[in-house]
Amino acid sequence: MTDNIAYRRKVIVYIDGFNLYFALKEKNWQGFMWLDLVALAKSLAGPDRDLVRANYFTARINQPPDKKARQTSYLDALATLPDLDIHEGDYKEHSVICNGCGRNWR
Repeated sequence: MTDNIAYRRKVIVYIDGFNLYFALKEKNWQGFMWLDLVALAKSLAGPDRDLVRANYFTARINQPPDKKARQTSYLDALATLPDLDIHEGDYKEHSVICNGCGRNWR
């Protein structure tokens, strides 16, 4: 009954939006900031696997306004991709104080 049937493995991909963004930024790969995440997920899955779903996890930022607008545009574009679910969490800023110098930053 299983003769001549090719079984392909199914893959679900999970993407941490903040880690992806800051890794691209750190490498100066700004040309990849507008990645097609479904195409990326399919390429990572390989030709012998079927992508079931890609999941993108992020949180919307509130400041500064120009970054907020860029993030909104990107999320709007991602929302048009088939096989991609966007999961939004809460972005919470907090202050950190350096024990060495006493400097405070968000």
